[in-house]
Amino acid sequence: MASKLAKPSLLRTVTQRNYAAQAAAAASQPSSYTLAKHEPKVTTLPSGAVVASLENNSPVSRVGLLFKAGSRYESAKNLGVSHMLRSTVGLATDNMSSFAVIRTIQQGGGSLSAESGREHIVYSLDFNRDNLDAGLEVLSSVGTQPTFKPWEVQDNLQRINTDLALRDPSTITMELLHAAAFRNTGLGNSLFVPPHHLGKISSDMLKNFMASTHLAGRMAVVGLGVDHDALFKYASSLVGAGGEGVAGPAAYGGGELRHETGAAVTLVAVAGASASLGSKESVALAVAQQILGVGPGTKYGSNASSVLANAVASSGGLGAASSININYSDAGLFGYFVMADSASVEKVVRGVHGVVQNLKATDADVKQAKNRVKAAILMASESGAEFLTDMGLQALLTGKFVSPAEAAAAVDAVTPADVDSALQKVMGGKLSMSVVGSTSEVPYVDQL
Repeated sequence: MASKLAKPSLLRTVTQRNYAAQAAAAASQPSSYTLAKHEPKVTTLPSGAVVASLENNSPVSRVGLLFKAGSRYESAKNLGVSHMLRSTVGLATDNMSSFAVIRTIQQGGGSLSAESGREHIVYSLDFNRDNLDAGLEVLSSVGTQPTFKPWEVQDNLQRINTDLALRDPSTITMELLHAAAFRNTGLGNSLFVPPHHLGKISSDMLKNFMASTHLAGRMAVVGLGVDHDALFKYASSLVGAGGEGVAGPAAYGGGELRHETGAAVTLVAVAGASASLGSKESVALAVAQQILGVGPGTKYGSNASSVLANAVASSGGLGAASSININYSDAGLFGYFVMADSASVEKVVRGVHGVVQNLKATDADVKQAKNRVKAAILMASESGAEFLTDMGLQALLTGKFVSPAEAAAAVDAVTPADVDSALQKVMGGKLSMSVVGSTSEVPYVDQL
């Protein structure tokens, strides 16, 4: 199949017309080397799809196509289908062969990738701005028209097995924490295909999952270095039915899961029900997370001054700890993660738990933590890929986009009382725990 680069399209015509108008206007003005600064734009289509963009004058355009199609929307019969879906991206579609997909991306100097979480899947494209229309044709094809040929799905199992083999103990610990907290429904579903479903997810199951999740009412199209009007026309042209499709329950239950390995190092995660994405409490807990500590700020460095690091040192055990803060559209988890020598893991867990449960935020603590939160927000905005994903998730899950400046202002408004109130609500409720390693040395959650 021929490359798409040489073929004209509506998007190219619209984009070039806009640029031509800009060039004509610029010709009548004095020369200037200062690029215009643009603000993010968000538009909702009648179908319910959300379009968000930021013109950053980059020669490389980044576009993301997102759907509410994560593991929380799986059922007991198709567990792991979202993992299979993201791993088959780039295979044949209704109008392109796998070779044509790869060839078009290569000729345009672009990059195509897919990533999924518990609530979403994102198909993202980096492409030379001058040939963006060709890249977008590939993006819409792989995101809305995959064929799922049975032999290609079968051949893809080797990649699935590789994904499962590459999971480290920390990943498994967090998977178990979600399963314990949300009791294997909705948000408790794993990001990975369960072993008993390997080879059992058919082409028809993949097609049915896409039909129920890849709908216009569950879609967001986001772009960096893209004209908003052109992106709006592109989103409008995507084929897809409206409606909300399937929903995944998110009721927090609380519980405990342990995986015995007999390892010399044991991993423990403890968390309680937290705030949803974009809520006021989520901002307060982001500050609390920084007060407790989230690991070193520099590569190969340390964070010996953090509250949790001091708790580990004072416990008399050997290990490390970091706070956990995860936000979803209607739920969340907040707590801590411990990695410790199995012989002393009980001391470490009890020491860390006591500090988290009894934390009282001071003005100085909150001031320093707010600066770290704002720095993290602003640093993330400098990474095109990270900023695109953040913009896409906000657009998909909340229908709007909060700019880094607005987010920083929300952080500035947090008070020590807000932090204490949010922490008390989390730690005062039912907790969940997951353990991977030598489980016999770890106290049960009701003993903490």
